[in-house]
Amino acid sequence: MNNLASCLILFVLVFASADALADNWGCYDPRPGHPTSAEKIQFVDTVSALAIDAERKHGVPAAAIAAMAIVESGYGWTRTALYARNLFGWKYYSAASAGGRKSYTLTCQPPEDRNNHYIVFDNIADAVDFVAGKLATLPAYRQDGEKYRRARSAGTDVKESVRTWLAGIAAPYNWNPQKYVTDVTRIMNNPLAPSDTISSEHTLYSLSVGNMLAPTGEIHDAAERSNAGVLEATRAFFSSRLITRQCEAPANNYPRWEGFPVRRCVYVDSGVKVQTYMLNATADQLATWTITACEDARAADIKECARVVSRTIWAASSGVFPVAGFIPEPASSGGGTGSATKCFLFRDGVTITTKTIKDAPSAVSSSCPEPDNNGPIVQAKKFARIASTTRAEYTSAGGKEPVGTDNDADPRWAGVIRKLYQNAWGSDRNVLISAKAQALRKANTFH
Repeated sequence: MNNLASCLILFVLVFASADALADNWGCYDPRPGHPTSAEKIQFVDTVSALAIDAERKHGVPAAAIAAMAIVESGYGWTRTALYARNLFGWKYYSAASAGGRKSYTLTCQPPEDRNNHYIVFDNIADAVDFVAGKLATLPAYRQDGEKYRRARSAGTDVKESVRTWLAGIAAPYNWNPQKYVTDVTRIMNNPLAPSDTISSEHTLYSLSVGNMLAPTGEIHDAAERSNAGVLEATRAFFSSRLITRQCEAPANNYPRWEGFPVRRCVYVDSGVKVQTYMLNATADQLATWTITACEDARAADIKECARVVSRTIWAASSGVFPVAGFIPEPASSGGGTGSATKCFLFRDGVTITTKTIKDAPSAVSSSCPEPDNNGPIVQAKKFARIASTTRAEYTSAGGKEPVGTDNDADPRWAGVIRKLYQNAWGSDRNVLISAKAQALRKANTFH
């Protein structure tokens, strides 16, 4: 047999074995043949040390963080763990939300599971620190972390405190929260042989014993960076005013908004009723964005700034971010005159026109016409939700994306608003609110 024939045979054998591996390797499963018992022990030891560091730094329970990493990465042997050092299946939405990190595409992911892009971490220590930080600071999880730290400070049993935290974060974190809590709890009970009973030798709960963050510890969220009392007062302001709307279940596959919990909600103004796609922030998100905006504006008086910015948001939008559809408002709200109710077509948080909806039609018989939710945008108007931020305010605050001018109504403004709101959704910072705060400070509305 000549050398060429030998190489061809070797080539075929290698690729045949690779194909067989791919056929037997479930998309979310650990690599076939792994983890071995020794690999489990090694991974548990490694991730436990990282989780302890994460609790000391971020104040989230090490026991749960370690168990979550084990459950979601298959002890470090899933594709996302191997090829992206991503132990938590943390998805990639933008460079900003990923802290400048790159993305990995899980090509085998079925189409019904939207967004097959995952953050690529430098190493698993980077992954644990990043996710622990997000679980400590993102509005959806922050209060559970605060409750955990208060419970630990009060002497509450470690197991009870950790399980309460896990139950609190599970619903926003995982699509099947009840099963997720069960799976993670079984790992916390015994990481080497998951069980419904706590192991006397291998339980992860011991990771959180003695690692409680001191009350003066450095937690990187808006409440600690500025004035916790102001944050709480701002949250209370929004909580007392936000309306519980009649909405459908979230549609995580809405075009251009894949992965975000867009809902179609009933909206009523001046007796006119519509159903509009929305992505409305919680009181906690609104308050956090407000405080961060005041910090970005370098306000000398955070309390006064928060008062001004929160009232500005409320007057501008009542916290409503329309993804697509009509919002009925008085004609004067859209730059017209009079109090007659008009149907303003929104797309991505800004009033728009399309080829079929060239102006704001009048409401007829307490309803608006059929919206054009998919046609190309012809014009994007002036004010960006949720703080009525203008193009000029965005660029003055350092915005670099081309948005045109208010006079030419460049439709690219809508795409920029969408991108910035999506970035803000999982962050303490809403760039457009920060831009508005800086404009308000320049106008001497606060100091």
